[in-house]
Amino acid sequence: MSTIASFTLPISLRELAPEADERYHVYPLVSGKSKKKKRWIEAPDSELKATQRWLLDNWLYHLAPTGFAHGFVPGRSILTNAAEHVGRRWVVTADIRDFFPSITATRIATCLAELELEDADRSAVVQLVTRRGRLPQGAPTSPHLANLVARTLDLRLSGLARQHDWTYTRYADDLTFSAGSPDSPDTGMPPHELLWAIERIVSDEDFQLAADKTHVMPHHQRQTVTGLVVNQRVALPKPRRRTLRAMLHRLETAGPETLDLRQLQVAQGHLALSKLIDPDGY
Repeated sequence: MSTIASFTLPISLRELAPEADERYHVYPLVSGKSKKKKRWIEAPDSELKATQRWLLDNWLYHLAPTGFAHGFVPGRSILTNAAEHVGRRWVVTADIRDFFPSITATRIATCLAELELEDADRSAVVQLVTRRGRLPQGAPTSPHLANLVARTLDLRLSGLARQHDWTYTRYADDLTFSAGSPDSPDTGMPPHELLWAIERIVSDEDFQLAADKTHVMPHHQRQTVTGLVVNQRVALPKPRRRTLRAMLHRLETAGPETLDLRQLQVAQGHLALSKLIDPDGY
């Protein structure tokens, strides 16, 4: 594995490192229709956040994820991820449980070995990008570092897929596999056998699959990848399209003042995604 040119950590950042753990605002983020799903966001304060962005821009971006990663990679998106799986006989999706918290300081230090750092500087960088020895959800460095730690996982899962005529991509903690065309007979490894093999590799790489987020989707059912339908082309699911049309109609007929801030943000998000998928359609 090749190394990058030598780096030296500024003294001010070395001094900040020991107190980094105490520079986070931790709060719950509730999601899901039931409002019962909760995950904890660990947001760094302004000084630590600026430091993490500096490390990301000046050092960490020198280390590249695999070509199978589509999340938090410049030029890639949920659209490029979904496009790899359009028009397939089978689509299989799985989710890594607690992806960021599963990534320890030790695993990050191993990735940083590719940078020619003094041991003290490497330890300081690890302190600056972790909280309580793990990758925090909310730090700007976390998505890229997670992609770096997952490189071996990507290579092993892509090797499994290639060996059995499947296609593999990953968007953050979402794993997607697809195979065949709708009018072709089944070839390669059957979906449920593939899932067993995926689970073994994921476990061997010190991650865990979320059992309730594993899906096997044949071509005669709706196939979704990172929230997008991929049966014939990449498209928004019908509920999203209906929501977008209703909001756009309301904006046109009654004005933006009739929507609250959350509704406006949802409309903006749906519209941006629609333009990404079909630039000429909106």
